[in-house]
Amino acid sequence: MPVTIKQLLINKNNQKMNKLTTIAFVILSISFSTSQQSEKTIENIFTVQPETFEEVIVDKKEYTLKISIENTDNKNPILVIEMVLKNDAHFISPLEKKDYTGKFHFDFGSYKDLEFEGEISESPRSVAKVLYPNYTSKREGTLWITENTIYKQALKLKTTKDFEVYGRVQFTIEPTCTFEETPFAISYKDGKFTFVDPKC
Repeated sequence: MPVTIKQLLINKNNQKMNKLTTIAFVILSISFSTSQQSEKTIENIFTVQPETFEEVIVDKKEYTLKISIENTDNKNPILVIEMVLKNDAHFISPLEKKDYTGKFHFDFGSYKDLEFEGEISESPRSVAKVLYPNYTSKREGTLWITENTIYKQALKLKTTKDFEVYGRVQFTIEPTCTFEETPFAISYKDGKFTFVDPKC
C-alpha cells in the first residue's frame, strides 16, 4: 500500500518529537545530577571544618595573641602564650608584684584534670619602667611589657581519662586602656592535647 505525503509528514513529526523528548530527558538528567553534586559539595564544605585545632589566634589592631601547647606527646605539656605587640601597645607583666587589676593573667576554670606546675617563664624577661610618672613612683617603676614576649607555663596531667578544661587569658592593653579577655578550651583525648571551641 503506497505511503501518502500526509503519512510521511506525520512520521517525520513523530521522529522530531521523539528526538526532542530524548534531548529534554538528557538535559534534565544532567541538571539533576549536577544539582546533587552541588549539594554534596556544599555538605562537604560544612563537614570538613575542623573540630579541633593546634593553636588559638586572636589578631587585633594592638596585638596578636597565640596560644599553643608544646610537648603534647608526653604527660608534661607546656602551655605557650605568645604576645606580638603593634602600634606601641603595652601591658603589665604577670610577674609584677604590685596588685594591678589589669596585669596579664591566665588560668583554668577547674584544676581537677590539669593544673599549673611551677612558675611561669617570661621571655624576654621584663624590667621595671616608668611609662606613666603621674601614677607610679619614679624609683620603683612597673614591669611593663613593651616588646614581643612569650610566656610558658608547665602543666601537670592529673588523669589518664579524656577531658576538656576551659581557660582564659586577660589583661588591659595600653595606651587604649582596653580590658581584653580571650577564652579557650583544651581537649585531652586518646593521649593527645588539642584546642576546641570554648563555646561548645
